[in-house]
Amino acid sequence: MVTAYALAVSNWWRFIWLSMSQQLTQYSRGSRFGFLLALAEPLVVIGGVYILRGLFRGKETAYGTSLFLFIASGVLPYFLFIRLSTRTRGAATRPQTRMPGLSALDVYIALILMNTLIWIVMIVVIFLGMWLSGIERAQPYSIVDCAEPVALLIIFGTGVGMINNVIIRYFALWAWIYGLLTRGLAFLSGVFYIVDLQPLWLRAWSVANPLSHAVEWFRLGVYGRYPHNSLDPAYLVQWALVALFLGIVVDRAALRTLDKA
Repeated sequence: MVTAYALAVSNWWRFIWLSMSQQLTQYSRGSRFGFLLALAEPLVVIGGVYILRGLFRGKETAYGTSLFLFIASGVLPYFLFIRLSTRTRGAATRPQTRMPGLSALDVYIALILMNTLIWIVMIVVIFLGMWLSGIERAQPYSIVDCAEPVALLIIFGTGVGMINNVIIRYFALWAWIYGLLTRGLAFLSGVFYIVDLQPLWLRAWSVANPLSHAVEWFRLGVYGRYPHNSLDPAYLVQWALVALFLGIVVDRAALRTLDKA
C-alpha cells in the first residue's frame, strides 16, 4: 500500500516537473530575451527610482543609510506578487493546452512552484549582491520576518491569479485593466515611501491595501527597527487566505465551462 502510494506520488511529481520545464521554455513567449527582460524589470525600476530620487532629493534615504536598499526592499516583494499573480492569470489550463495526465490544478501547482523558485532565488541573489557591494543592512535582521510576508504574498498572488484567469476567459480586456491597476498600486503599497509618514488621507488608502502590510513586514525583517505602527499581519493573512479560497472555488465552478471552451 505504501509502495503504491509512493509510486503514485513519484509519477505525479514527474508530470509536475515536466510541466514546469515546459512552462519555463514558454516563459519568454517567443523572444530569446523575454525571460531576462522579465527578471530585469524590478532591477530597472529600482535603478530608475534610485536615480530620480538621487537627482531631485540629493540621494537622501527614506529610511536607513542606503536608498538603494530601501527601494529594493519595497520593489522586490511587490513585484513577487505582481509576477506570480500575472503568471497564474495566464496559466494554460484548458484540456487542449495542458499536458496529458495533468489537471488544471496540476498546471497551477507547476506554474506556482516554478515562478516562486525563480523569484525567491532572484531576491536572495539581489540582497547578496547588495551585501557584497558594501551595504551591510542588506543582511536581513530576521529571515523569518522576511519569509513570512513572502509566503503570504505567494498565497495571495496565487488566489488573485486564479480568479483573474477565470475572469479573462469571459472578459479579455480585464488583463489590460488589471495590469494598469497593479502598476499604479505601487504608490499605495509603501514601496517608495514609509506608510506611517504619509499624509493621513493617503495613509488611509495605503493601510487598506494588503500589499502595504506585506512590504512593511518585509522591511521590518530587513531592518529590525522599521516604523510599522500601521502594520497588521492578521489583515494580510485574511486577504491571502480569502483570495486563495475564492480562487479555488471560482476555478472549480467554471471548470466545466472552461473545458468546453
